[in-house]
Amino acid sequence: MRHTTHFQTRKLNCLSKRDKSSAGRIDPRAVDICAALNEREEYYTTSSCAGRCFLYCGDGIKSWHSAGDNNNGGSISSVLEDGEDNEEEVAASSNSDDASGKLGFFQRFRVNHDLVHQPHRYFDLTTLVGGQDPTGGGDPIPTIGQFDQGNNAGFKSKLDETSKSASFVPTSPIWLRFEPFILHVMCRSLKAASTLMALARPSFKNVGLTSWNNGGGDEGDHVEGDGSSKNQQCKGGGPRFLVAIWGDEGLDMPLSLPSSPGQGLFYNPGNGGGEGTAKNAEWLAQLVNERHARNWKKIDRFVEAMKGLEERAVDVQHNSNVDGVIHGIDRVELADEDCYNGDQDKIDNSTGASQSKRASSGLPIPRSYDVVGDVAILNSLPEGDEDTQRKVGEWIMSRNKAMKICVARTNALSTAHRSPGASGLVQLAGPPRNPVITSHYEYGVKCVVDLQHTFFSPRMAPERLRLSQSVARGERVLVVFAGVGMEALLIAARTEAKEVLAIERNEVAAECLRRARRMLERNKTATCPGGGKGAVERLSIMEGDALDILPTLEKSSFDRIVAPRPKEGTLDGDQGKGDAGKDFLMAMLPLLKVKGELHWYDFAADHELPNCDRTRETVQSVCQSLGLEMEVIHVAKVGSIAKRQFRVCMDFRIMRGLNVEPSN
Repeated sequence: MRHTTHFQTRKLNCLSKRDKSSAGRIDPRAVDICAALNEREEYYTTSSCAGRCFLYCGDGIKSWHSAGDNNNGGSISSVLEDGEDNEEEVAASSNSDDASGKLGFFQRFRVNHDLVHQPHRYFDLTTLVGGQDPTGGGDPIPTIGQFDQGNNAGFKSKLDETSKSASFVPTSPIWLRFEPFILHVMCRSLKAASTLMALARPSFKNVGLTSWNNGGGDEGDHVEGDGSSKNQQCKGGGPRFLVAIWGDEGLDMPLSLPSSPGQGLFYNPGNGGGEGTAKNAEWLAQLVNERHARNWKKIDRFVEAMKGLEERAVDVQHNSNVDGVIHGIDRVELADEDCYNGDQDKIDNSTGASQSKRASSGLPIPRSYDVVGDVAILNSLPEGDEDTQRKVGEWIMSRNKAMKICVARTNALSTAHRSPGASGLVQLAGPPRNPVITSHYEYGVKCVVDLQHTFFSPRMAPERLRLSQSVARGERVLVVFAGVGMEALLIAARTEAKEVLAIERNEVAAECLRRARRMLERNKTATCPGGGKGAVERLSIMEGDALDILPTLEKSSFDRIVAPRPKEGTLDGDQGKGDAGKDFLMAMLPLLKVKGELHWYDFAADHELPNCDRTRETVQSVCQSLGLEMEVIHVAKVGSIAKRQFRVCMDFRIMRGLNVEPSN
């Protein structure tokens, strides 16, 4: 399956890159749909925007050129296009001497991806003059990282000089624009692209295949729609099918007139009464907020449609003789013909060829297994004597030469650290290894895992990617229950976070994290500013109990907290008898800034999904007891822990506390 291999390589390279948008992260409202697509083997996202509003002046055509470049006065455009940046275009724009005479003037202000909460501030055009209120209550303006590297470095100095010396004085009317949801998805095959477009069309009218290249075809490829032209080779190999999905909730309207561009047409506080009344500002906010709400509902419907797809890839033939279907790089689900025929409750009816292959092996091959580094991990011991178990291990290792040993768990993860323990793993095949320690890669970042004394799930890789994509430029991030530190390492290496602090009480896991931190310094693929060395400088580790460490940290000092809390035995879940982690919430919430976000992990039964009301009530009650107002951004299951029992994540934002106003 050569094309599948090429596609997976391109996907890994794309998802491992640093986000080049102005915020340095995926929009919060687009995180769910991007995660739903990226966790599937046949798709990956290349750019996205969940919808935004902003004020602008000029021709209304996106351009890097300022009014000054066209002899009209003013300052240079200060914001990159979210999710659509291209370093080559930036370099061409910044290095061309005569390009400014060819493109129009376009300058944006007060870009906002959320509801307009303060309309009297947002639509007050008088505060745009001289930069009195550049955000107007919208998105914070990034102050670090945007132009620190590569082709953008030379352009950064021009921006700095302009922002210090020039004050904005409008010479043309100011407009209000709302841009709806837009998403670009690379698909592995034409069939995968067709399926995606069919799922998107009930929610979004504008759906189409914008780029189609069959690439080269090989006999024996089992992905449908691969094409067969060997003369149309793609960069990186294999076919490419790019689908664009965008909404229709657009808005473009003037807020001022050419004769008085600095005075609001609908809202002008200095006018007093008439057109300058507060109701006009609230009406403008209503126009924007209604479009945001409709836009977000469509995104939610699209997410549900994606989650309704069967787990198996839509473009893989079910009756092929492929050895197995690989989900990501960490979990292998074997095809029916590779499984033991005694496991009929998990196996579909097989073809004659698969029955013959299964009969020829005669081994109790498990339905699936995990891969951590160079170790294959079975969830239980295979049936049979030691010799049979050894043959099962050798058979699994033969499917992937990168696997050096095969082990099986013999007990449940019931210890305080949720680890198997020294006697909890039995090695089936491969050279003896004790303790069972390996290094594991995710998106170009390596961590160290002691499989006997720490908890680590490779199935959480898509969730860890989602977390790292949520981190914005310049944020201070706290990772509690860090374990071996894969979340902290990814955030430090893949984002432009200002600081990452990891807390872990398991001394073995903390040592694994310290070893991974030392290796990170030599990582040449780290996409953050400064590369591996820069990531190491921003990553700090504290070993100890979170309830002892958290009270010692500065209040309201973190922009984001990641809390992948381990299950506390019978104290958690729908039948839990404990406090469901309230003590940890009480200790963490005071550390968040206003508008800071917390990723809280809990455990729920299937009947509690998808709303997870018990989790919501727990978080809401703690926030109320601390005098905090919160807003839920995202609730979803992120993994299975037992039959009908799931790990869920609730992302929520602190809006304000007692006598505290939101800051920008």
